[in-house]
Amino acid sequence: MARLGAGTRKRADGTLEKRFTIDGKRYSIYGKNTKEISQKEQEIRKKIEAGIYTDNRNLTLDQYFAEWLTGKRNGTKGNTLKTYRSYYYKHISPQIGGRKVQQLERREILNMQRDISERLAATTCNGVMRTLKVVLNDAVHDDIILKSPADGIKALKETDKATETYHRALSEQEQKDFMQEMAKDYYYEFVLLLLCTGMRIGEAAALAWSDIDYRQNVIHVTKTVTFNENGTMAIGSPKSEAGKRDIPLNDTIKGVLSDQRKKLGNVLPMNDNRIFASVYGGIVHNHAINRAISDALARLEEQGRPMEHFTAHALRDTFATRYIEQGGSPQTLKTILGHSSLAMTMDLYSHVLPNTKQKEMDNLKIVI
Repeated sequence: MARLGAGTRKRADGTLEKRFTIDGKRYSIYGKNTKEISQKEQEIRKKIEAGIYTDNRNLTLDQYFAEWLTGKRNGTKGNTLKTYRSYYYKHISPQIGGRKVQQLERREILNMQRDISERLAATTCNGVMRTLKVVLNDAVHDDIILKSPADGIKALKETDKATETYHRALSEQEQKDFMQEMAKDYYYEFVLLLLCTGMRIGEAAALAWSDIDYRQNVIHVTKTVTFNENGTMAIGSPKSEAGKRDIPLNDTIKGVLSDQRKKLGNVLPMNDNRIFASVYGGIVHNHAINRAISDALARLEEQGRPMEHFTAHALRDTFATRYIEQGGSPQTLKTILGHSSLAMTMDLYSHVLPNTKQKEMDNLKIVI
């Protein structure tokens, strides 16, 4: 067995502990192997030398989160970091950020959850709690606390009502009326492409002309709009491999792309390969699309043709609904939408299938 070195011992749970002294003060670090404790020791020594080290016993949650977030910047997407920061500084820090990590109690976290739940939707509250649990679990791994005080705290029940409202498909008449009104807007071609392909806003906004493959007759979806930690937009990769896919072209989609190429004209520089741009030439933001949809709905209401409000996601739902209604295969729809599983597709659009099944049964001929 290799020697552990001075000041290092193996604990009963199999982990290693190393104790060392600097300026008469003793420090203890823990790790799975000698390499890990050596790295931790060097980090602590550098922080002490720089005057920025805080002893674990005095480390506040705010201080630990700042260190934790810095460590997460390598290998974590900007949009995820943005979410962590938002949840933490808006909802967690004001209530328990000043508390010492080692003194945090379960009842404090339960009180925080209860307070947040009175002000926010269950979905948001659960997102805040997930963030806190991730941070505290890492505090356990960093040997700051032995057990997370958030362990075992259950998530709030999220009702199906919000999901049903969110996933709304337009009727054929609504679709016709809306698109006629939308034709007056700068973002008409963008919205029409969403309706014809089921793409997400970020995926359409990230499209380049090089993604349009007329030889294979497909759109190569390989990118999406993401957000950096500071909230600025950038072009990045989809969240999952299923998001990278090919969507077949048809004559309608080709017409949309042709009209969009004419519309952009000389708006973008020659070396800018994007298909869509905002009114000001930047990346198209989801807020701009949803605002354009709201404006069209407002105009319809003024004309005495009111329509239940919806967001751009309804265009994706409408595409999927029309696809199944017209005999499309759910398995093929799954790949077009970029879902990771057929179950996800069926959960969202199974309400369309009863009528489709009846039509298919009516058309079925069995010779007897």
